[in-house]
Amino acid sequence: MATIRSKRPLAWIEPIAPIASHYRTRNTLALVRRRWFCTRVGQIQAFEQLLYRHLIPEFCADQRRRCTLQGFRNDSVKVSENDAGDFLRAWDGGLLTHKGRGLYRAAVSSASEQFFWEGPKESKLRWFSLWLEPVITIAALARLHFDHGWPTDLLGTQSTNWAFDLVALSGPGDSELIAGEVKKTAKEVETLLLRMAQFGYNPDAPCPAAGKERNAFKKVAALRTGRAPLFWAIGPDRLSKAYRVTYVSEVVNLTAVEEAELSYSRCAGLCGA
Repeated sequence: MATIRSKRPLAWIEPIAPIASHYRTRNTLALVRRRWFCTRVGQIQAFEQLLYRHLIPEFCADQRRRCTLQGFRNDSVKVSENDAGDFLRAWDGGLLTHKGRGLYRAAVSSASEQFFWEGPKESKLRWFSLWLEPVITIAALARLHFDHGWPTDLLGTQSTNWAFDLVALSGPGDSELIAGEVKKTAKEVETLLLRMAQFGYNPDAPCPAAGKERNAFKKVAALRTGRAPLFWAIGPDRLSKAYRVTYVSEVVNLTAVEEAELSYSRCAGLCGA
């Protein structure tokens, strides 16, 4: 679904900016203000407030990047209403910790996330743009926490083997119950799943040298090693493809299930919790 963004200039939302000024305050008053603000101007505009008032300045504060607000590509903000709202839920809910330099980390992440893609340093005015995949990743963490009941201390981005974009663990330091992968388009999600199915049925297939085939191969190889019982493919605008993963020797089978199977109460039973 194409995202329709407001053509109004940012100055239009300046007069009510103070209402959204306490994005990271977790008390009741701040959350009430957020709900009022999002209802008044919409999730995308509220996300843009966060973007221009917090995320971009924090990213540009690292002078080594040589990025300034003037170099930001405004047309790269192609976040859907749903993803914007879910990202804001993660922000307000304290799922992220700012580690400095515009890098953010969830509880059990193996790496910090940055939300911008940088252009070449050689440019006189170095451009940078919003990186959609990390935004969707954080939005997906919010869905696991708020919609499916996962404790924040069991959720993270980037698996330890770097194969998956997000993980939900059975316990601190334990194995993955959910291994998740994010793609920026629905077509990329479908292509990934098709290739994963092919590699899953063929454990003797050689690892491709590069490209999307190699990416899909690494997901299947990581599933074989870690034996995660659930795989979640996530795309834009809350696109969700959940799978039960079964293993017959080295053959990996993906069986589609409802997203409700990702709930913490159901997943906890998989590890005897």
